Amino acid sequence: MKKIIYSIIIAASVASATSCSSDMLDTFTPGALTEDVAITTSDDLQLLMNSALSVMSSRSETVFNSVFTDEIGIGFQNGGQGLSGDWIFFMTPNASAPASIWVNSYSALAYLNRIIAHADNLTPTDDKNKQEIKRLKAEALVLRAYLHLKVLSYFTTDMTDDSALAGMKADRIFISTETDNPRVTNGEMYSFIHSDLDQAISIYDGINVTAYSDPTVFASKTLAELVHARAYAFKGDYNNAEKWADEVIDNSGIELAGTSDYTKIFFTDTEPANTEVIFRLKRTQQQGSQSTNLGNGYASGSSTINGSPFYEIGRALFNKLSTNDIRYTAIVHTSSIIDPNYATSADYRDTDKLILGKHRGNASRGVLNVDFKLARLTEMYYIKAEARVAAGDLAGAATVLKKVLDKRYKTAQATPSFTDAQAAWKYILNERRIEFAFEGYRFVDLKRLGKKAGEGIDRDPADYSSSSANYPGANPSNLPLDSYKWALPIPQVEFMANKVIQQNPGY
Repeated sequence: MKKIIYSIIIAASVASATSCSSDMLDTFTPGALTEDVAITTSDDLQLLMNSALSVMSSRSETVFNSVFTDEIGIGFQNGGQGLSGDWIFFMTPNASAPASIWVNSYSALAYLNRIIAHADNLTPTDDKNKQEIKRLKAEALVLRAYLHLKVLSYFTTDMTDDSALAGMKADRIFISTETDNPRVTNGEMYSFIHSDLDQAISIYDGINVTAYSDPTVFASKTLAELVHARAYAFKGDYNNAEKWADEVIDNSGIELAGTSDYTKIFFTDTEPANTEVIFRLKRTQQQGSQSTNLGNGYASGSSTINGSPFYEIGRALFNKLSTNDIRYTAIVHTSSIIDPNYATSADYRDTDKLILGKHRGNASRGVLNVDFKLARLTEMYYIKAEARVAAGDLAGAATVLKKVLDKRYKTAQATPSFTDAQAAWKYILNERRIEFAFEGYRFVDLKRLGKKAGEGIDRDPADYSSSSANYPGANPSNLPLDSYKWALPIPQVEFMANKVIQQNPGY
């Protein structure tokens, strides 16, 4: 039976595309055509891919991670943003962040499932086109796995428990009249994720076709290997996590960014080829707008002290940064005003202004309009270090971590030393906090590593209990690591269309 492309697809198709070339700026607009009439060529599959990437380029997940955890402080130009919601850990099924993560993921999956379903039925024009079709199917499989893992990580109560519930398994094209799609267990979801990744890698191993001039803008074989490693680490299967992390580290041809290239990743998105970035959602000048730019999630005008920052760098995070670390340069804008006596300041918000510079944008692309970096090589080193700690090899973990440290400083660094496993877990969690600050990692990092590290939300009292920033609800004691809120609520919008969806405990 022919299926009309229903409302979720039509709505998503009007979003701005995410791409590096004009060929990828057009999205799929189905109109009234049935799918098997509308999707007949590899160009149609590419339009579907463009639309999926467009839906994925939402800043809400990144900003949620910053505000709900401990990356930000209230900016001196804050006009109420976040203060009655994420900043005070207020979370309900009607909250915007869970709805955005859930709806955007399943909207993108709707496009990807159409690529996977139709790719095998198209008639290629020649051998090159045949390989292009296969490549697009492989890309879709990788991204389908990536998005299912994202849903699992935010919405399950325990990533290591196979019997805990994940999300819905979107393994096919859903039709608009379906109202009975339950959540599946983590065990089933992990198996599905790894199956998709294995299929994608098998396809990539059998084709030889250049995708795009910039290999970081498509879901490559290397991204598939990274997601394998990430999924196994989330599950706590560190033997397999390390295996796949090593595959990326040893065979991808990608290198860690050194101090001369690190800020190029964030300031201008012009790092050298094969340096650090594995997958990004590319942004162009015509896509720049305050409603979608990543940097506009933290400031209204620019990433300077005069740019109306409503969120700044949290004091606790700032205190962990070394000025000799290139990550300090990436995170802290030079226009910041740093008050060494901030803790006793009578007007903390006006004397201590820690301006975020990581998402500044550039003249050619637009202020605060930067690429979304979704996968970087450094993560593989951290996962390998986790695997060494899990194996009881603390010295091995330290050796791995030093490799990253030496790239973040201009001089070789001392090898870390750990008295016990908890100290090692805490060190890894802290390094991830600095490395991936304001990139959308912190919530899941605390959820899966916090108890091992003995460390939860870390906010400086100046950011929630000072004379000019008095928000008692933002005290970290209000979100302990055993809180039910570490499993986000299934959004209310899902219950409106799905009769059998199961809500998480506490909501």
